[in-house]
Amino acid sequence: MDSLLALALQPTTVVVFGVIFVAGVVRSTIGFGDILVSVPFLTFFLSPKMVIPLMAMVGGTNALLLLVRERRQVQWRPVRYLLLASAVGVPLGVMLLTYLPEETINFGLGAVLVAFCTWSLAGRQSIRLERPQWALPFGFAAGVMGGAVTATGPPIVAYSTTQDWDPSRRRATMQGFFLPNGLLILLSHCVAGLWTAEVLQTYVLVMPACFLALPVGGFLAQRLSKSRFEVFTFLVLLGAGVLLLVR
Repeated sequence: MDSLLALALQPTTVVVFGVIFVAGVVRSTIGFGDILVSVPFLTFFLSPKMVIPLMAMVGGTNALLLLVRERRQVQWRPVRYLLLASAVGVPLGVMLLTYLPEETINFGLGAVLVAFCTWSLAGRQSIRLERPQWALPFGFAAGVMGGAVTATGPPIVAYSTTQDWDPSRRRATMQGFFLPNGLLILLSHCVAGLWTAEVLQTYVLVMPACFLALPVGGFLAQRLSKSRFEVFTFLVLLGAGVLLLVR
């Protein structure tokens, strides 16, 4: 208890709490982006071996809270296809990681994302893929990226932009994929011994930020029109693509 209190009083913990709160607001507003917002900043204050399992816990918490809030909006049929294809893609991603440099994989995904988002933001008509089976290649890509560089989000977000869903359905459906996928990641971290006492203590201290961010993001989400929601989504996704290109 004394060690937990001492950790809570450290300036670094206060900064981490603030970063995770802002990241949670972004996640609660558009359904993703908390990792993109938080990890680059957190690595200035914490080691990557602590940031990765910590944000996996935070991301899982955010996914659960959003899924509870918008569970009635989830489109479960494409989620099943996404998860099935992702499970097939993970082993290939691991194999690619063995034979290809991580930079090459990042560059390939980043180039696709930048091209896709630039096309959409330039006013081009976003591609609409109505059949749920179209989720398969996106889920497979998410599995490959997850196995290779733990980046499952961009292909799933890209798939959501091809669907004629309102913002609440888009956010909810993404959580339907992210939560079970995140649980697998958490399990792998636990088995790998990444759940150290410091990681667990920090998570306990910053977890309230997720709950505080939820209503703030919900408030902002209600004030985003469908067109603005799409633009915001493409901008965040474009940022992810640029980061992958320059990593």
